[in-house]
Amino acid sequence: MKTIFYWVILSIICGFTLTIASCSDDDDVTSLSAPGDIKYSDISSNSFKVTWTADPNATSYIVKIKDEWRELTDKTQTVSEPSATFTGLESENKYWVAVCSTTANASSASPFSKWIAVKMPEGSVARTFASGEGTEQYPFIIKTAGQLKLMAYLVNKTNEIKNTQAILATDQDEIEIEMDPTIDYTKAYYELGNDIDMSGVNDWTPIGTGLDNENIAMPEKNMFSGSFDGKNHTIHNFTINYSSNNTSAMCGLFGLSKSGCTISNLNVEGDITAVHTGTQETANYLVIGGILAYGYQAVITNCTFKGSIRASFTTDTDGTSIVGGICGTILGTINQCTVNIPASSEFIVNGATPQVGAIAGYGNSGYITYCKAVVDGSILAESKPIDDSREYGSARAHAGGICGASSGSSIGACDVTINGSIHAKSKKSSEEGSISTSAAVGGVSGSYAADMFGNCNILIKGSLKAEADNSVDVGGAIGSQVRAGYGCSALHVTILGEIAGTCSSSGSSSDATYVGGVYGTGSFQMGGISDSDVTLKGKITAEHPQIAMAGGIAGSTSTLTRCWTNIDTNALLSVKGGTAGASCGGITANLLSGGIYGCYTVCRGTMQATSETASGRNSINIGGIAGAASGTMRARKILTGCYSLIEGSLTGNGETVFAGGIVGMSNAYTNMNSTYWWSASDAIKGHSGVIGESDVFKMQDSSQASLEEAAQEMNIALKDSGYGYFFYREKDKCLNITTTLP
Repeated sequence: MKTIFYWVILSIICGFTLTIASCSDDDDVTSLSAPGDIKYSDISSNSFKVTWTADPNATSYIVKIKDEWRELTDKTQTVSEPSATFTGLESENKYWVAVCSTTANASSASPFSKWIAVKMPEGSVARTFASGEGTEQYPFIIKTAGQLKLMAYLVNKTNEIKNTQAILATDQDEIEIEMDPTIDYTKAYYELGNDIDMSGVNDWTPIGTGLDNENIAMPEKNMFSGSFDGKNHTIHNFTINYSSNNTSAMCGLFGLSKSGCTISNLNVEGDITAVHTGTQETANYLVIGGILAYGYQAVITNCTFKGSIRASFTTDTDGTSIVGGICGTILGTINQCTVNIPASSEFIVNGATPQVGAIAGYGNSGYITYCKAVVDGSILAESKPIDDSREYGSARAHAGGICGASSGSSIGACDVTINGSIHAKSKKSSEEGSISTSAAVGGVSGSYAADMFGNCNILIKGSLKAEADNSVDVGGAIGSQVRAGYGCSALHVTILGEIAGTCSSSGSSSDATYVGGVYGTGSFQMGGISDSDVTLKGKITAEHPQIAMAGGIAGSTSTLTRCWTNIDTNALLSVKGGTAGASCGGITANLLSGGIYGCYTVCRGTMQATSETASGRNSINIGGIAGAASGTMRARKILTGCYSLIEGSLTGNGETVFAGGIVGMSNAYTNMNSTYWWSASDAIKGHSGVIGESDVFKMQDSSQASLEEAAQEMNIALKDSGYGYFFYREKDKCLNITTTLP
């Protein structure tokens, strides 16, 4: 018994001796300080380096590491310098490191520092999902970047199995992952279980690569047709850096979809850059979407994208680039989606026919509804490279706040806020080139040809601009719509910044610049522009060496009904034309066909039209409602129930000027019924022919009594013409007019 007692006492003494010669979290027997300023660097999926501030009294350091379950004693290190590297760790795991300082032979030591955490990034493809069976009731749950890469691998591998000629974009097929042969992963159901950080993933392959399709318009291979629900989670730091000569290159979280594909409740924040290195021997496409590149019969709901996208061609002068924050090309539905381009971000797209929009690049068919775009940064579509040596051909750039160009996707109930810029540029590098260049920009869409359009709100605090050699079309809502669709309604545009269109040369008689608060140019199969308005507190300007047109609602359009323009005190509506003249109008610069019914202009700022080179019959036309509205025997132009109040100035400058309170240039085939105007003394300047010289349409004054009397007459004329009433509100928005309905 005594022997045992002595051994116990001896063990306690020896243990105490060993303790004071080693580091301890509670040790306070030394003057050495615990290391501070612990930092991590060179972090990979399975290793990292840790550094700390050196202690001048220390000769070595002991570094220990633990995970969420235990201290990893086999990885404890003793080092002489204030740094250590740990390897052989597990990706995505969280680790903690603590350090203490020691002296020679570990005769004394400091307390350990606090445990400092580090999260390992995603490594390669995960082997399994977090849970789930891929069914609607039990979808695959994705919680890590590796599991998202697993989804891409399984979908793309399934497509390869379906089509043995498919080639995967990466070496993921070398990974040994068990696939359930009873599951079609291209049609399965997937959900996010939490937010995902993709900062460690630099080799993303889209889900449904879209490769090897002979006809991009009718794809058949390598598509995704399943369901993906983000559950309102966010994929952070999503990055693509792509460079290839593939004929049809698709970049995005998803590449190519087909019927049955639904993507919902997903937020993506990231940066995408794609460079096409192919030649013009084949028809090359770059299609990029923040969520989905090519939405063939897809339904995308309640998704967002925030960040930058860039697309370019290095040598191909025929390449087509299509970029959208949600979807590059859509042949389906985009509903309730939002794109935010921060002030430090950009959408920049190059190619012979670049098309870029905050929501979609190109709308082929379907619908884009209840979407929102906030452009604090910039959107730029630029036609380049351009082969100036060609004797024929064209290059056209399209840019829009919702869609770059739409030939069949109807847009409705969307909101756009432009604090930054949306620009389109198409310029030859040499004046000797014969190729024709043009550009179209719209607050909603650069060009538009779908059946229906309306109910959109556009706020322009920054700039909408188009620049080209030959022709440009710029509108607060639509740049250009020609002989398509069934009219539009309820488009409300507020301009605090600038809308501008500029051309530098002219190659044919049809070359022109058209700029408008709602439409640059607008002609329709049926109908026209109705119930739309512009509040102008900034500038609308148009310039062309041949002919330029700028209007409060449209540069040139057909029938307008119940539209109005309010030009504020410091605002400017200006056009500078060339050899063929210029036109400017409070509602439209040029009335193509039909009539103007129940429209009005209130101008407290400046309207001006000028040309230094126009002569003879090439006139400068400016009017409170329309710049030019000359009819023919078979196609009369009709203005009914309209008025303009010119409290600021309306001026035409040039050799032949037609300026009028209602219309600048008209003729015997221009019919006006109950149209009225009033101007302050000397507000309208320039010879104007019959309308400006006659007092038939001029109100006696701008008193409330005169305005209400004129409004009553306008209502009667509108009712008799079958266009209902205009002054039916309790109070008119600008003039506080009240009327009794006839």
